[in-house]
Amino acid sequence: MKCPICGAAELAHDTRDLPYICKGETTTIPAVIGDFCPVCGEVISGMAESVRTSALMLEFNKQVDLRQLVELRQQRPS
Repeated sequence: MKCPICGAAELAHDTRDLPYICKGETTTIPAVIGDFCPVCGEVISGMAESVRTSALMLEFNKQVDLRQLVELRQQRPS
């Protein structure tokens, strides 16, 4: 199947660790199963994998937000 986003290449079914960035902080989403485009980097995954991946991303977002809040409070003068 050709990539539905860029149309430039065939998708390759694989399991890969994916980098994820939130507000300048980076983590890795492990073992994402899906169809990967070698040209644009798009990943097409099934519903269960999308739910798992989204949950990991949201958890990381919360951790980043909490760290930034703590840092902001530490910078405030008392």
